[in-house]
Amino acid sequence: MTNTQLQTLQADISDEPRARFAISLDRLAYAQDNHRLGSDLVRTYVRNIDPETLSGRQAQDVTTFRDGLQILTGRKKILGSRYGELAVQVREAGGSLFDLETDSWAREVTARIGAGDSDLARRIAERSGS
Repeated sequence: MTNTQLQTLQADISDEPRARFAISLDRLAYAQDNHRLGSDLVRTYVRNIDPETLSGRQAQDVTTFRDGLQILTGRKKILGSRYGELAVQVREAGGSLFDLETDSWAREVTARIGAGDSDLARRIAERSGS
């Protein structure tokens, strides 16, 4: 693949918020403080909660997080491909998905979800020692 193909893929990803969040969520999984942040607890919470029972920002964040998980696991396609296939396309073009997005967005959403449920917030605080 050429540099032009990489630029096209980067532009497509940049224009697709769902792809960007999935990349951010994938990066967060490799963060050194991932366990302390309670990312795994938030993932379990998101899988088990019905977003219809939530309101406002919490409902939006849970929906965004769940969508990101479904993209990462290949249950939903993004830009016409599964996440793993998109990663291969970018790699073959000479790039990496991790070059396109930081973990900041996923970190923010994870923190808001964790703080938005009192039981979940307590469990995360116990884990982090605060």
